[in-house]
Amino acid sequence: MRFLGKLVGNSAFWWFAIGIPAGLWIVLAFIRLIIYTLRQLQANAWDNRREQVILQEIRRGRRALQILSAECLTAHSHDLSFAPITELLQRNENRILPQNSWNGGNNIRHSRLPVTVDMSPDALVLTSVSALLKKLSAFFSLLPLNNAIAVLFESSSSLPDAKIEALWQQAWQQSGICQTFSFIEGQGLAAIDHWLDHCIKDKAVLLVVALQVAPEQPEGSAEAVVGLLLGNRLTQSTLSPRGLLHRPEASSACAEELQAAILQATHWVPLPPGALQHLWLSGLTGNSEAWKSAVAAQNNEPLNSIDTKTGLHDINQFLGNPGCAAPWLAIAAAAQSTFGSPHMIISSEKEGDIVWSTVISPNASHKENKT
Repeated sequence: MRFLGKLVGNSAFWWFAIGIPAGLWIVLAFIRLIIYTLRQLQANAWDNRREQVILQEIRRGRRALQILSAECLTAHSHDLSFAPITELLQRNENRILPQNSWNGGNNIRHSRLPVTVDMSPDALVLTSVSALLKKLSAFFSLLPLNNAIAVLFESSSSLPDAKIEALWQQAWQQSGICQTFSFIEGQGLAAIDHWLDHCIKDKAVLLVVALQVAPEQPEGSAEAVVGLLLGNRLTQSTLSPRGLLHRPEASSACAEELQAAILQATHWVPLPPGALQHLWLSGLTGNSEAWKSAVAAQNNEPLNSIDTKTGLHDINQFLGNPGCAAPWLAIAAAAQSTFGSPHMIISSEKEGDIVWSTVISPNASHKENKT
């Protein structure tokens, strides 16, 4: 400014030298503050939405079904009346014997339902299903007449599927149950997982009927008939539940993935350390990868609190492979017991490599959420 002949003390100099740059910096700082504030608001909104989604997914994962009734029929039964056999199952009482099979084989190791000499497989299916519906009719009589019933029906037998379905229809018509029913698609615990995701607000109750009678390959098999009546906790308040069936978790037979699925299944309840006292293995063939992984998991949390002498129940070892009824038989056996501690169930999927882990608990540790 001196070179240009300007006076430094002139007020115009200070306006140009300090005032204008300072004003520009103030404007830029204000703009930067606005941008920062908007980004912060956006980040906070994303964090809040993320927390809401996580909470919603945890609540969805922790949905559970009421076990309103649990009936099972195995070689432990004295007749086809569905009398309780929980004590025999919990004692792991062996029922695998070398005996004749339905297809005429001799000295085949398997277990069979109690039948008369002249009873055919068709008659056994009709009689057992009729006895099951007769026992469940007491529960249906307490429900409103317009209460829908969703039926998941599974069977593994040498009898044709159409024949078994016709026998089911006949038994239902003779049962005198006034409510109407409709079949749902799916099989195994995958159907329960789907129900918890999409039908949790339905007023319908879910009836699961699974049976294995006269299997095509009787060696090492177990005949069984199982019936489970399940209800949604949000809509069903008429019947008192025996316990809760929590969300099942699927995994491969790999030891690491099965261990992760077991931990996730207990997290859905949730369970404190050492809470599990019983473990049911069903449908896991001995020396298979799934069976070995389940055995290895017993050394880790949360299964290491289970006494293998009194709390381990491997259905395949003392009864045989129940086929499609495997998970349902274990659930019914656990639900029938007067239990004060949760039960873990590990079962394999029919004709597949998927292993399911789920927990049966005596009561709720949290409230059901509508979201």
